[in-house]
Amino acid sequence: MAYDIDTDLKALEAMASNLTPYLYENALYGTLSMNLPKLTVGGLLLRLYRLEQLEKTLTNHQQERLRDAKINFEQQRSEWMVHYEGKITHELQARLRDLGNYLNDYDRHPKSTANGYPVEATRRTIIHHLMLEAQHLALWTDELADTLRRADSRLQAALTLDTPSFVWDDLLKQMYPMDDFWWLYSTPSENPNP
Repeated sequence: MAYDIDTDLKALEAMASNLTPYLYENALYGTLSMNLPKLTVGGLLLRLYRLEQLEKTLTNHQQERLRDAKINFEQQRSEWMVHYEGKITHELQARLRDLGNYLNDYDRHPKSTANGYPVEATRRTIIHHLMLEAQHLALWTDELADTLRRADSRLQAALTLDTPSFVWDDLLKQMYPMDDFWWLYSTPSENPNP
């Protein structure tokens, strides 16, 4: 899947601009325009990380847009910190549950489920970014860590790590080293060993 800087930047700007109403609403997934992904804190953190990593390759105008989006995000995060923390905890729990559900489906139907793995690789990466933010804000609990450890153990057992192949566009590979982001370097086997 080809990565497009402008698409990520447009999504980040929209997410940062719509963060305030999203933070005090109950919905986990906020609505943006129809051609943009749903708004979540994790989705915002994912895009912010990628664009910051690529900042030196951005045009001056793109760098300015990135800076403005980051300032907007940081201001709203600071102003609505209690709500922001609540969203992080809620999203972590939901994404960990969804990852567990995917792994349950994979156990039952590996062939059909393996094809949907790129979405799960994105989910797992968002969990990583949320985890870092939760650790920074002292929201990361032993219970969350244990749930992630169990899910990762199951995920590693499903992946074919013997022949590493990056699941996203190679442009992103430099910012996601295999040692830290091992789930991006393999796909689940369609025919796991019994």
